[in-house]
Amino acid sequence: MGQEKVIQIKNLQVYYKKHNKTPFGKKRKQHVIKGIDLDVFEGEILGLAGESGCGKSTLAKAIVGMNKDIEGELIQKYSDAQMVFQDPYSSLNPKKKIGWLLEEPLRADKTKKWTSEERKKRAEQIMKAIGLPTEMMERYPSQLSGGQRQRVSIGVALMRSPKVLIADEPVSALDVTIQAQILELLQDLHREMGITILFISHDLRVIYQICDHVAVMHGGIIEEYGVPREVYKNPKSEYTMELLKSAGIR
Repeated sequence: MGQEKVIQIKNLQVYYKKHNKTPFGKKRKQHVIKGIDLDVFEGEILGLAGESGCGKSTLAKAIVGMNKDIEGELIQKYSDAQMVFQDPYSSLNPKKKIGWLLEEPLRADKTKKWTSEERKKRAEQIMKAIGLPTEMMERYPSQLSGGQRQRVSIGVALMRSPKVLIADEPVSALDVTIQAQILELLQDLHREMGITILFISHDLRVIYQICDHVAVMHGGIIEEYGVPREVYKNPKSEYTMELLKSAGIR
């Protein structure tokens, strides 16, 4: 793992617009991320832990540009961070075949004009990388299992060879056996492609298993940061201690 920073976050504030307005006609804002400082290092897997609603996904969406109402500094070495979502079925167009879905990022690529043959060849390479047979490119998402659909979602994110992958609860909707297979896939891709992964999860056991560092979020701030084994052994935050207890780790 290199020590070069691929993402530097300083005093980041993220807001959501509310639908209702103030008595003076201004739109209300919900303050979701409340001054976060965080560095993501090249080639690492950084775990972002915390219970639902703590701001993990909001931070991820800010990094990939899906949340625009932000203040503070968000410096990225690369501009191609890609996101893998929790529910692959809702993120894959059910009316399109797997091959079409994989090729779509290349059709939308403004930096290079891909020929039909190049798109198909790249899709076949990615199918091999995610551990699926190329014949599945002719199937629809509904014809795949949950684990296979998540592999396809990861494949779509990898089509343009991003340097940073943001995995937002990528295994929480899968059963335990399939979870292990997807985690193994992410570790293989990380090792073989040298890709940096921001891994978002409420599961502290999974984070301990695969992550180099962990940042514990609560109420829109980072409560604690460090190497998982050190954080888990000697948590400084009461919130981290409660999370560990609820996970059966302490």
